[in-house]
Amino acid sequence: MRTKPAPPYPLSRDFRIQVTELRPAFDGLKSPECILSNQEGTFLMSDRRGGFTVIGPDGRAQLVRGVTSTGGALHANGIALRGNGRVLVAHLGDTDGGVYELGVRGPAVPIVTQLEGRPLPPTNFVLEDASGTVWFTVSTRLIPRMQAWYPDVADGYIAVHDARGTRIVADRLGYANELAFSPDGQFVYINETHARRLTRFRLLPGPELADRETVCSFAPGDQPDGVCFDAFGGVWVTCIVSNKVYVVRPDGECQLVLADTDDAHVRRYVRDLQERRLQRDSIWTCGASALGNVSSLCFAGPDRKTVYLGSLLGERVLRFDSPVPGMVPLHWSRRFASGPAPDLR
Repeated sequence: MRTKPAPPYPLSRDFRIQVTELRPAFDGLKSPECILSNQEGTFLMSDRRGGFTVIGPDGRAQLVRGVTSTGGALHANGIALRGNGRVLVAHLGDTDGGVYELGVRGPAVPIVTQLEGRPLPPTNFVLEDASGTVWFTVSTRLIPRMQAWYPDVADGYIAVHDARGTRIVADRLGYANELAFSPDGQFVYINETHARRLTRFRLLPGPELADRETVCSFAPGDQPDGVCFDAFGGVWVTCIVSNKVYVVRPDGECQLVLADTDDAHVRRYVRDLQERRLQRDSIWTCGASALGNVSSLCFAGPDRKTVYLGSLLGERVLRFDSPVPGMVPLHWSRRFASGPAPDLR
């Protein structure tokens, strides 16, 4: 049986956004590392002040704080909108982690705080799939995390939490960061930040992951963090340190679409990397870049053609127009729309 050839990828190879084309979207934030939007135009951004900020279509902002099981403030890194309308938060503490559920009203509810009888290490990213399974990443088991900021350290993992319990489905990753499901639902993609590669696994029932392969590798200083798909299968990747955004085209070509790189800062980082003396300030600065260590992105707006940029170190969110729409997010689907009213008012 002859298969129908895939249509050509519509993004021009000449597409490039200049920094001067970026427009301000939101301000007054604190490290909006992860950003997402629902279909009605409400935005959620992780916020280092202890939870997330929700901004409604009318522009009004509300900071939602939570506390962990031990009484400390939530250090929200990755966030995700659940089918019940509440927000999943990946807690990236200095020494502890976990996945919590948080709404505007009521306390933070722990979803996962232990694995294999031990407390979770600092937890990077979280996502819920269509079946209600919670996926999360742990970048490294090492504390402090900077011990894993080298390409030869690979102790991060992907885990899932469902009715069967909590278990690791992919291990020995080089600083596991954001993950995303491919538009066809056949693969899970993940950024291995300090191994400098975009990796994918075949998604099997269970869920299980198999057939690990490298999709794209990056140069030192291009440390892939955020990952998001467009509607045509292009993989959009943000890189901290270099402050770049790439699109990995379906044919595997890695196309640079945005850069605001402080070359001197990258050179210092690479020198510290090669000499194995990376410190917190090797990454927790962006040099002279206006992007503030661009850490994630999402497609939003009625046509999903406006790209919003998360920032590891900044206090604002910037945006630009894309010629291709983003993949329809899972939380825009009928399943989520027909569930309880989102608890974000």
